[in-house]
Amino acid sequence: MLDKFINPEDVMLKVPCKDWQDAIEHGAAPLLKRKVIEESYIAAIKKNHQQMPYMVIAPGIMLAHARPECGAHAIGITLMTLAQPVEFGSELNDPVKFVITLATPDDKSHVKLLEALTEFLMNPKLLEEFLSAQTTDEAVSVLKKGEN
Repeated sequence: MLDKFINPEDVMLKVPCKDWQDAIEHGAAPLLKRKVIEESYIAAIKKNHQQMPYMVIAPGIMLAHARPECGAHAIGITLMTLAQPVEFGSELNDPVKFVITLATPDDKSHVKLLEALTEFLMNPKLLEEFLSAQTTDEAVSVLKKGEN
């Protein structure tokens, strides 16, 4: 079901990032380009992460997000694997190799998306297949498998 929320251009594989700030910027870039978010949303993600690094939600996984009023205009999500894992400052879950960037314009419209994302993340086989994907087509195919 997660594939219903994701455009192929929102899947980025093996992206080289020099640090966590760079990873956040790369993950948010497609949303910024489509005007789903503003620059202020990216700044809010960085600020929130510095204050409370809770967004590294599981070993190797970052869920980058901010409050809707920080510059989100629509629902959007990107999925990005990193060429090399990056330290985000999480004692328990570093280094990060998978960055998910989420934008939502309010507190309710993203609930179905979060349900689909949670279902995907809770399936270790699908998650590993996605992280191992070599092409965007392979990655999107893995997302579609989650429906079955």
